[in-house]
Amino acid sequence: MAFRLFNYDKPGPGVSKDEPPKPPFIRFWQIFFRKWTNFIKINFIFLIPFVVVVGLICLLNLYVSTQPLIFWSPIILLFPVATGITYVTRNYVREEHAFILSDFWDALKGNWKYSLFNGILCYIMFCLMRIAFPFYFDMTSKSGLYYVPLVVCAMITLLFIFAQYYIPIMIVTFDLKLRELYKNAFIFAILGIWRNFLLTILYVAIIAITILMMIWNLLFALLVVIFAIFITFSFCSYLGSFVVYPLIDKMMIKPYYARQAAIERGEDPDKITAASLAQEEDEARGEDVDEEDEPEFVFINGKLVRKKEPPKESASSDSDNEKRQS
Repeated sequence: MAFRLFNYDKPGPGVSKDEPPKPPFIRFWQIFFRKWTNFIKINFIFLIPFVVVVGLICLLNLYVSTQPLIFWSPIILLFPVATGITYVTRNYVREEHAFILSDFWDALKGNWKYSLFNGILCYIMFCLMRIAFPFYFDMTSKSGLYYVPLVVCAMITLLFIFAQYYIPIMIVTFDLKLRELYKNAFIFAILGIWRNFLLTILYVAIIAITILMMIWNLLFALLVVIFAIFITFSFCSYLGSFVVYPLIDKMMIKPYYARQAAIERGEDPDKITAASLAQEEDEARGEDVDEEDEPEFVFINGKLVRKKEPPKESASSDSDNEKRQS
């Protein structure tokens, strides 16, 4: 008789539909440990192009140019790969199934143009800020007025970084033009200011710990390499998706499906907004809603617009774009 450590034939207790949702922190780790082998596979997928890009950077640095604005350019090639990984980790955040290799490839193949163009824009932004920051910082020694453009550059850079948290997820979730993606991303950079700061702090902490371990001693440096090989990249992608997706879901996806349901019922879909849905949820929990706290923007026509703008017919969103992915 074969020994079986786990009896997979025995049905589990299941999950009650009335069970309240777990706190985000607990849910984050539940999903992570439930899918940890898949995260290792995702990390290996990303690691291959990452090593290639690092090799290209080294070759450019050694044989072509020592200028950082040139030899860092191959990093643009990682943006389409990151978008493919984002599709898989986003599905895990939504607690949906994903075929790791096929879904990754479909997401990359269907969205590589927007992802690559976004990477080019990010690289241009990097080049501009790498020139602007040292220049204005040096000029502050001559006049205090140069602190103004220095602060402006810092604020623009921070908002641009915040916007990048949302663009890959929106690329694989919605069928929008690049201009609309950036418009929505910058709105989310402001609407989700606190979660964006939280995500930035977590990323900075991961980078800081990695650097400290690399310079501490050889053993810690070896641990960094092991983590990079097995889990670091997929974990960072999952972390970003977990933090920002709930806001996208609240402001764009739920209102869209609610408007579609209202149309099917013969009701006025223009009354369905992210604020009204949130109010219904709060009322269902017996909570009072402060109208002043309602979002200023609503999802219409695949875009976030101000409430005062006249509503139009809803455009296709998540389900429309996902037909290209799955």
